[in-house]
Amino acid sequence: MDRNNFLLCILAVAVIFLSGPQSGYSYDESAYDLGEMIVTGERTGVEDIAINTEITNVEIAATGSKTLAEALQYAPGVVVTYGAKNEPEISVHGFKSEKSLILIDGIPYYETYYGKLNLDQIPSEIISKIEITKNAPSVLYGSNAQVAVINVVTKKGTPEPTWSLTSEVGANRTTRTAVSHGNEIGRVNYWLSYSKKLTDGWRLSDDFEPEEAQPQRKFMGSPTVAEDGRYRENADLSQNSFWGRVGLTPAENSEYFLSVYLVESERGIPFETSQYRVFESRGDDAGFSNIARFRNYDDWGVDLSGKQSLSSAFNLRGKLFYHEHSDDYVSFTDFSLDEEIAVSTYEDAYMGVSLIADMTPVTWHNGHVSVHYKKDTHDDRASASLPFAEFSSYTGSVGTEHSFFTDNGITAVIGASYDWFEVSSAEETIFDQDDNFSRQQKLETAEPDGEFNPMAGLSWQASESTQVYGSVAKKTQFPRLSQLYSGSSGNPELDSEKTINYTLGIQQAIGSVLHLRADGFYHDISDWISRDYYAEDFQGDTVYVNVEDVEMQGFELGIRWTPLPELGLSVEYTYNDAENKSDGAVTDKVAGVAENQFVAGISALVPFINVRMDLRGIYVDEIYEELPTADRPDTEITSTSDYFFANLRLAKEFNENIEAYVECGNLFDKDYESEIGYPGKGRDFLFGMKATF
Repeated sequence: MDRNNFLLCILAVAVIFLSGPQSGYSYDESAYDLGEMIVTGERTGVEDIAINTEITNVEIAATGSKTLAEALQYAPGVVVTYGAKNEPEISVHGFKSEKSLILIDGIPYYETYYGKLNLDQIPSEIISKIEITKNAPSVLYGSNAQVAVINVVTKKGTPEPTWSLTSEVGANRTTRTAVSHGNEIGRVNYWLSYSKKLTDGWRLSDDFEPEEAQPQRKFMGSPTVAEDGRYRENADLSQNSFWGRVGLTPAENSEYFLSVYLVESERGIPFETSQYRVFESRGDDAGFSNIARFRNYDDWGVDLSGKQSLSSAFNLRGKLFYHEHSDDYVSFTDFSLDEEIAVSTYEDAYMGVSLIADMTPVTWHNGHVSVHYKKDTHDDRASASLPFAEFSSYTGSVGTEHSFFTDNGITAVIGASYDWFEVSSAEETIFDQDDNFSRQQKLETAEPDGEFNPMAGLSWQASESTQVYGSVAKKTQFPRLSQLYSGSSGNPELDSEKTINYTLGIQQAIGSVLHLRADGFYHDISDWISRDYYAEDFQGDTVYVNVEDVEMQGFELGIRWTPLPELGLSVEYTYNDAENKSDGAVTDKVAGVAENQFVAGISALVPFINVRMDLRGIYVDEIYEELPTADRPDTEITSTSDYFFANLRLAKEFNENIEAYVECGNLFDKDYESEIGYPGKGRDFLFGMKATF
């Protein structure tokens, strides 16, 4: 441990342990109702036939999570890894980020080319709760919810004016400041949040051992050490975030809100420690390197949401949205970052509309009809001297869902949607034989793709403390633009993925002390899109193809025990057996899936010193990254090693308005890689204070 880190820890612990009494803390604030797509009430419904997890802002604070991605790593069945570009990969039951639908207040949050965004951009201060629905997410969410929907519900103003100020400091010039304010004045409700984060990089484990990074091709250079330890190279970050909302409630059953957000950042991309790739520019044909930085990585959006009740039995909800993303990726010749090769630019935008009609004609039935339609655009260029290649696509969904209630506690849910996808335009940049720019060429686009996706389920409230449920749902995932048209690996002939998800679960409460749950799942996937196969004209790049058949089966087990009001323990375990069942498959292994994963935690108010302690441990089994294929059967199998780390948080309140805390990440300083070539964070300490009034 370095000297500054040690002194910071001693100071923080002294402040917390030598202070006055504590009464326990609560960060709960009003949730933005229009951010919830599923209307919940006293009766069961579609949310009760799937595997559901809700993470509140109180639980997020207890884990010390600063971002959405950090909070998600504590959710059952969810694995968060960090690799290329230092962006979190959110894997749900082995399905990567782009295969789940990630929403903020019911509105998709993604980048149109890859289908995912850096979820470390979303600060925890804005989150009221996170709703995770697996296996049978409602058709009301729209298309591309192949296995899960992660909906982030943000905060809104409260009847009394509230202020919150957070300030944190850590090693290597790491600071974070966040301020928020909300209020409700008459029929007007508003909420504002601003945060700023700065760091020069994070600490590696003392057990980290430098290795020589190998050039991908011989002409790229010689083996060299990309990371020598202590603080991670090229891991700096400067980020500003603003989120705001203002709304009007003209009548008891009417709400209209305007929401805006702006995230601006500049950040380094920690070097891959095992391999590097450097392609020099040739004429106008710009080069590329994975030794790089983001000169800017910016997102902004504006959303309009409304709800209008037309009668006691009929309700309308709607959303209009427009979001933009842009980034400049700067490639360098070597690890000194002195000489630029090229600056590639992405400019993405999407706009759309969502409409939902809620109907409750009789007490034993409620129904919904939904319509979603959006347009995606993507422009990219490899250097500033080239014109943009332009892409655009349309995605839509029409669905209906109905719940039927009985007097014996049984609820039946049926639903179906028709989802469609169409690429309307695509281009590629053409160079002549001297590698000079020639023209932009239109690419042929495939026929529009559409799929019918039904679902059905039953829930039985056997007693006040026992619930049994099951469901089957067909889901479709359309290819992303990068999978269709990426220069090195795109395949415009890709079909959409189809998955049939089965669920059977039970939840049992024993008083208010113990809660148990067991959920079995089975995924039958056809046309699974994978990047495990090489192009016929092998140049070292893999291409996306439709693997014929993949099956996953497993279960989730959850235990939450609260023997005392100030003591809670929890364990969440997920087992997932994934097999490649395709004809001609060389191996039945599937890349990207952890067979075993668990999260365990203990929360306690330590007696006598009145300090709140939260300890969380995360275990992730090995994950396969490269596997042999029919055209490369001798490929060596590579995988990460399994790993475990624990995070600790100690907190204490003063006068019910000020909280001081110290957080220790990777408590035992484990050296691990969640993806090959990308070492994880070592032990680090952070000291913070939060004032609310």
